Amino acid sequence: MKILYLLLLAMPLGVAGQRPRVVFDAKSHDFGKIEADGGTVTRTFTFTNKGVHPVLVIDAESSCGCTVTGWSDHPVLPGQAGEVTVTFNPANLQGKFSKKITVYFTGDLSVRLKISGEVIVPPVDVSMRYPFAIGSLRASADTVYLHAGKRSQVIRLFNAGKRKISITSIVKPNDITVDQTPVVLLPGFRGDLLFLYSPLAGRERAADRVLINTSEGVTWMVNVNMYSPANALPR
Repeated sequence: MKILYLLLLAMPLGVAGQRPRVVFDAKSHDFGKIEADGGTVTRTFTFTNKGVHPVLVIDAESSCGCTVTGWSDHPVLPGQAGEVTVTFNPANLQGKFSKKITVYFTGDLSVRLKISGEVIVPPVDVSMRYPFAIGSLRASADTVYLHAGKRSQVIRLFNAGKRKISITSIVKPNDITVDQTPVVLLPGFRGDLLFLYSPLAGRERAADRVLINTSEGVTWMVNVNMYSPANALPR
């Protein structure tokens, strides 16, 4: 396979200047409306080798927050088909988008693909799903329960204000880690606070707390209920 790959890279245009030729089933795809926190969306573009020589995808580049997650890694013979898969991540975005992806083949051939759509932020029943207010930031809980059998918990966040919000500092015990995703929460967007517990040898207590300071100048106290390994609850 490696020898064939090198031969393809060194292959001239062919007899009578015949250039490589591929035809995609479609060069664009509209995802329609997708939710900002609904996870990634994927489209696989299929092409057919219409030339007289094998072709190989050697690279693919995107000019956006999308990624080319894979392509056919073997030479595609004349008359056969190959694939290029593109994934788009709508997280922390809003509104219409149109992005281009350039696929490079052996024989100095490139083809441009396009994906488009609209990222929407669905309406949220804030008071029900995020009952705890920290300034303009809303949270799904103000207490986490961590022990030897349950070492992580997520608190959901929602920015109910008109300005972006970020966490400026966190005061916490050494055996607890707190990660925020995304780092900056735009108005109307949701996020997560992940609490991770790594028990330290010889340190046991029933409760603790984490102090979280936001860019609005508000301090939020999250209660942490702890359990010793001997009294650990099942996960």
